[in-house]
Amino acid sequence: MSLFRGCIAVVFVLSLALPAVADDKKDSDEQVSKEMELKACGPKEKEVNYKADTDKSQHPAPEQPADKALIYVIRPSMIGNKVQSKLAVDGEWKGTNRGNNYFSFTLAPGEHYLCSASENHSVLKVDVAAGKTYYFQQHVQMGVMKARNKLEAMNEEEGKRKLAGAHLSTWEVK
Repeated sequence: MSLFRGCIAVVFVLSLALPAVADDKKDSDEQVSKEMELKACGPKEKEVNYKADTDKSQHPAPEQPADKALIYVIRPSMIGNKVQSKLAVDGEWKGTNRGNNYFSFTLAPGEHYLCSASENHSVLKVDVAAGKTYYFQQHVQMGVMKARNKLEAMNEEEGKRKLAGAHLSTWEVK
């Protein structure tokens, strides 16, 4: 009987300790997430707002530079068409998309943090190589006040297919 009580005591102590361990891990994960978001999006006061438009008259495909990575950011969905999904890299805002839009830019090789911003921030850590092309999709879904987004890397085949159906995004800083 005392062995049984001992087991119960151990289970009781563990049941009290495990939530604390889980809370510590959650706090640690949230801290890492906030640090990564700050690296990707930069400080809130440096966030840029854009006046966006769509240029259906051209579909430029920049040449792949040998010393940099070429990055395409595509938002192929018309969900929340007029709501913007902005993108920053390492805290520097690069541009914005609306429904069925894309834009491109180059990056130096190495590790970078990408931030797609709409109602929320979606962050990715990527490692890019010189002479390669990368495709990222801004997924959009209905949010509370405007569209929520999620940034996802695509393979080359999927990226080219979605890029072919999108229109060039144009913008100016407000």
